[in-house]
Amino acid sequence: MKLFHFLPEKWALEAVKNQRLKVSRFSDFNDPFELTAMALDDKFDRTVVIENKKKMDRILRVLCCSGSWQSPLLWAHYGDKHKGIALELEVPNNNAEAISYRKSREKIDLDELFSKADDEAKRRFFKLCNTKYIEWGYEDEYRIQFTEDEFYADGEHDFFNFGKEIKITGFVLGALNKSFRQDILRPLIPNGSSITVTTTRTAFKSFNIVKRKDKPKYTVHGGS
Repeated sequence: MKLFHFLPEKWALEAVKNQRLKVSRFSDFNDPFELTAMALDDKFDRTVVIENKKKMDRILRVLCCSGSWQSPLLWAHYGDKHKGIALELEVPNNNAEAISYRKSREKIDLDELFSKADDEAKRRFFKLCNTKYIEWGYEDEYRIQFTEDEFYADGEHDFFNFGKEIKITGFVLGALNKSFRQDILRPLIPNGSSITVTTTRTAFKSFNIVKRKDKPKYTVHGGS
């Protein structure tokens, strides 16, 4: 499947050059309700969820993506105010988990849920951990999680390396991006690989970001 990860142009070029991307802890995210989409008025439930959140923060790292790049809010919040780039990533379907969105926090009995200890109970809790408030729905978010043997630290940040399963296939340029040059991208692409480049603009009849017809998508090949 195709997913999109938004970031400033500088870091998009670095991702191609180094064939890696920075991944985040849950505690780094901008939503204080991460992993707590369920109602937590019960003290036991709060304790269980808080401890689970701490554990997941230690052992997992996450790459947040979107299923599309048309939303102007995505560009404003994550794409360097429309001057950045959305990396088009090829990701196996079973590697990405779609986020669910709700208007209110679901009331469940975690004690009863965990006492079952079956696959259905695990799936239900996992889905709750991947649920957010409905006003985040514009992100059309998908998450790729990495375990301790799949990411590594370099300085103050954690990274995963691209490979056969997850790779960069395209650049989508923000509508206000005026700095991108394919001659800078070309030598960064590994030999035998290529990256498509899509130029965008603000739509004329809607509030979406759309492709520029006067500048069709083109391909930049590595090693040329």
